[in-house]
Amino acid sequence: MEELIKRAQKGDKEAFTEIILTIRNELYKIAKTRIINENDIDDIIQETMIEAYKSIKKLRDLKKLKMWVIKILINKCNKFYKRKSKKDISLEETNINNIIARNNNEDIENDMNFYSLIRNLKYDERIVILLYYMEGYSVEEISEMIKMNKNTVKTNLYRARQKIKNEIEEKEALR
Repeated sequence: MEELIKRAQKGDKEAFTEIILTIRNELYKIAKTRIINENDIDDIIQETMIEAYKSIKKLRDLKKLKMWVIKILINKCNKFYKRKSKKDISLEETNINNIIARNNNEDIENDMNFYSLIRNLKYDERIVILLYYMEGYSVEEISEMIKMNKNTVKTNLYRARQKIKNEIEEKEALR
């Protein structure tokens, strides 16, 4: 991967495209926590890729490329969200066909279960849960990416886990 990044920093468009293709699904999942409309998500991901391509020469730590691109994406999503609406957007309108079309893995059902569990969480809780559990980032990395205090990340993780646990317990009680 580092070789691809070095080539991309020298202006190799094919190397940059290959890098983006390896993280596109993750970018989609992260954008989906903030934005509902599929066309808006596509636009934001495209804007993220353009900004990353223009700025890749500034990247110093090649091992943090993915985190760096995710930071750009989160900032783009937040700017878009602030322009579009002042209220929190839930994931209620998730279009199953679009998720299926975007996912190349066999865990589509698990992804759908995951999204149904987090749909009622606040944005800060959704993003930390997604980055922590779905993408495997540490609390420190999440803190750096979304510019949030480590303790706040931990608090959001705790609250989100509690809400998810309560929702699961409520569903089980109804059975």
